[in-house]
Amino acid sequence: MHDALDILAFAPHPDDVELGCAGSLILAADKGWRVAVADLTEGEMSSRGHPVLRQQEKDQASAILGLTARYSVHLPDGGIGTHAEHREPVIDLIRQTRPRIVLAPYWEDRHPDHMRASHLVREAAFFSGVGKIGEGAPYRPQHVFYYMLHKPFEASFIMDVSSVWERRMASVRAYGSQFQANRQEVETTLSRPEFLRALEARAVWFGWMIQAAYGEPFLSATPMAATDFPGLEPERSETPTP
Repeated sequence: MHDALDILAFAPHPDDVELGCAGSLILAADKGWRVAVADLTEGEMSSRGHPVLRQQEKDQASAILGLTARYSVHLPDGGIGTHAEHREPVIDLIRQTRPRIVLAPYWEDRHPDHMRASHLVREAAFFSGVGKIGEGAPYRPQHVFYYMLHKPFEASFIMDVSSVWERRMASVRAYGSQFQANRQEVETTLSRPEFLRALEARAVWFGWMIQAAYGEPFLSATPMAATDFPGLEPERSETPTP
């Protein structure tokens, strides 16, 4: 049994979490929360890099994020969610780590693995609370939130990641085999300079929406509970105007 996590972020491939929500994970880790990433695959079908290099890059990125742990689920790259049994190891990991919050990629995406991973994690997060499915004590996370990769969505909330932006991008650049131009490697959409420029432009746009330099958007598929209007402090520090 692992110590309970505060946040468990699922990545279809190593580097997806860094692209989508690295700043938010760094902010949480800096506050002392127990944050972990679970890579559903090892990115073994990637056009660039090799397993040893990809592992080194993942280790470097994990250190920058300040993770409590990083798990490998070992599902097939290019085939996530294509078999019913793929749900079982995800359920097992959620029950073992008992996260309060689960993060997954948004379910609409150009990459089939990203779409299927989103549905797989959502199903696993629900069925992890059903005792007759799988092994171990049932447990269901309090929230499942979705981070953005390729397809835009209307955000339920936006995290201000301005204070950790450089560290956030350092975690992305740790995957040099994927995001750096190299004449000896095949060129991909990710390795072109404009890809990281677009990533920054998107963060600037979402930051502007909350009057911050950089923002990371998240989506909640269900309404979020509140006991007060967002932005109201429990007590006003100033004397109300008559």
